[in-house]
Amino acid sequence: MELDTLHKMNMNLLTVFELLMETRSATETAARLHTTQPGISRKLAELRRMFGDPLFVLTKRRLVPTPRAMEIRPTVREALAAIGSIMEDGGAFDPLKSTRTFRIAARHTLEWMLAPSLRSYCDIHAPLVRFSFVNMQGVALPEKQLEDHSIDIALGRFEDVGGRIRSQVLFDDDRVCLLRHGHPAARRRLTPAAFSALRFVTTTDMYGKNNEVDAWLHGAGYQRRFDLYVSSMSHVPLILLQTDLAVTMPRRLANYIARFHRLHVKDLAFSLPKSRYNMVWHARWDEVPSHRWMRSVVAQLSHVG
Repeated sequence: MELDTLHKMNMNLLTVFELLMETRSATETAARLHTTQPGISRKLAELRRMFGDPLFVLTKRRLVPTPRAMEIRPTVREALAAIGSIMEDGGAFDPLKSTRTFRIAARHTLEWMLAPSLRSYCDIHAPLVRFSFVNMQGVALPEKQLEDHSIDIALGRFEDVGGRIRSQVLFDDDRVCLLRHGHPAARRRLTPAAFSALRFVTTTDMYGKNNEVDAWLHGAGYQRRFDLYVSSMSHVPLILLQTDLAVTMPRRLANYIARFHRLHVKDLAFSLPKSRYNMVWHARWDEVPSHRWMRSVVAQLSHVG
């Protein structure tokens, strides 16, 4: 884009575009920007003239982006990120005054533990900062979302990290079994045979799949039985309280859940390799003060517990 074209562009329009893509609502975008809905409609009209495309089509009271809007979004995000980086050069970021929203992709198990402590920490140290968690399906590195700025960081067990993706180890964890108090197996050693005799609950996205526990059991000549598949792990604690089902999960998460539910954390009587959890981000954020602050807070809180 030539300099005369840039001279005519109102850079605030890019912020409006990105928020419209995120909220799919002129009303919600107006609220986020502390302006009026007619004001956002005028800016959308400017965006349409600037890009020569409708950009959004109103369908069932939601703004649905056009193919052109989907095409230009990664570039707009990159531009906004670059501008934000320039503005923060010299350590100008002040968490007490910042109104930034950070987007975090994580499995629900990590979100359970991190979200409350993150909010409590920021209520004191960064009261206007917000966090938006995105559920990450599977364990694959979400490289595309990191690249196109859909997310700021991702938390999980990522082994193959390279190129422009940076990584920081958060913690190592082993697996345990979670049962209701009074469960018939609560006082028994969970040898491979006793463990395999239990009935398990897991999430539907694991149907027909094996994790590292199943792989170890198969190698030792055992197989466990799944009697219930649920849409979300958030349902599992209440299910365990009312049934004789069991679940395996990282020790940190099991201990966290047992603080709020009368459930028994049971060690396995056999050794499984520990899982390493890390935080990943795009290299563009390496030296951006706000991002460095956010990463340090996430790392600090992840080490607690």
